[in-house]
Amino acid sequence: MMSSDLLKHAAEIIEAYVSNNEVQARELPALLREVYSTLNDLASNGSASTSRDAAPTPENDEDEPASPIMTSGDSKKPQPFVPIDQAVTEDAVICLICGKPCKALKGHLTRSHKMDFDEYRAMFDLDKSFPMVAPSYSDKRRSLAIEAGLGDKLRDSRRKDHDA
Repeated sequence: MMSSDLLKHAAEIIEAYVSNNEVQARELPALLREVYSTLNDLASNGSASTSRDAAPTPENDEDEPASPIMTSGDSKKPQPFVPIDQAVTEDAVICLICGKPCKALKGHLTRSHKMDFDEYRAMFDLDKSFPMVAPSYSDKRRSLAIEAGLGDKLRDSRRKDHDA
């Protein structure tokens, strides 16, 4: 791989990591160097030697692939990435599978996880009333629809049917 390709891939990895984790701006250069160095090692000799590879940990077990969803020992249900009561904020609904904050989960679930709302709700035993759209986004879309007059024709039609 060329150096610019490695840098591009390192930047993509860092972008994904930073979108799901809190990282101080001053830590980014070191993080980028570490990821770039690891990719460079992998590209040149097929193995990366970092301090994290020294001993397997529960998060870095070599026998099992790492997964953002951990299962509890008692049940087969996956554990959510964030606690369910913290998954809905005013401006985002956080995906319980990967932790990505979204305005609306439908597109993310279908594109990234190949599942629909029913499968997602079943996976985490969520009630039908669990929001799949951020409250602020829903309010914004509702006000735009009202401003555009959507629903007025339907309401008028129903009044005419009711009066007749």
